[in-house]
Amino acid sequence: MDIILLLIPAAIALLVFFRRRGFGGSFGRRFTPPEVSPISRADLSAFEAAPSLFVNGAEAALFHCLKQVLPAGFHLHSKVRLEDIIRVKRGVPQKARWAARGRVKSRHVDFLITASSGKIIMAIELDGRAHNPKNPSEADKVKTALFRAAAISLRRIRVGEDFHHIAATIAAELQRNYRPG
Repeated sequence: MDIILLLIPAAIALLVFFRRRGFGGSFGRRFTPPEVSPISRADLSAFEAAPSLFVNGAEAALFHCLKQVLPAGFHLHSKVRLEDIIRVKRGVPQKARWAARGRVKSRHVDFLITASSGKIIMAIELDGRAHNPKNPSEADKVKTALFRAAAISLRRIRVGEDFHHIAATIAAELQRNYRPG
C-alpha cells in the first residue's frame, strides 16, 4: 500500500514532465514553424523598397514633431501592426480566436509610444479628410473599440491641427503620468 502511494505522485510527476517537454497530447506541444517554399527570381522581381515609411507629408510632419519633444526613455514607432500591440486572450476557443485575430490582422496604427522596457504607453492615429469624427467609419469604430478593450490609450489627431502644440501636450502628459523604464 505504501508503495502505491509513492508511485502515484511519481507517475503524475512524470506525466507533467513529459507533457511540458512536448511528448504526447497537444498540451505543451512544441512549436513547429510553418513550411516556407523557395521564392523564384521571377517572384522576387515583383518587390521593391517603399520610397518612405510615411504615406504623406502630414504623417512625416507629426512624426518629426513628436520625435523632437519625446522625453528621454520613451520611444516613437511608426506603422506598427495591431497584431503586435493587441492580442487575442489565451483560452479563447480556436474558431473564435481566428475570427478575433482577423480583426487586428493586416491593420496598423500610425504611431506608437513605448517605454524603454517595451511597455506600450499610447497609440496615435492621424486622421485625414477621409475620417469624420462626427460620423466615424466602421473601421475607425472597430479600432477605437479594440484599443479601449485592451486598455491602451488611443489618441486621434486630425490633419490640420497644430502638431507642435499636440506633440508638446503629449510630451507633458508622458512626463506627468508615466515612468520611462
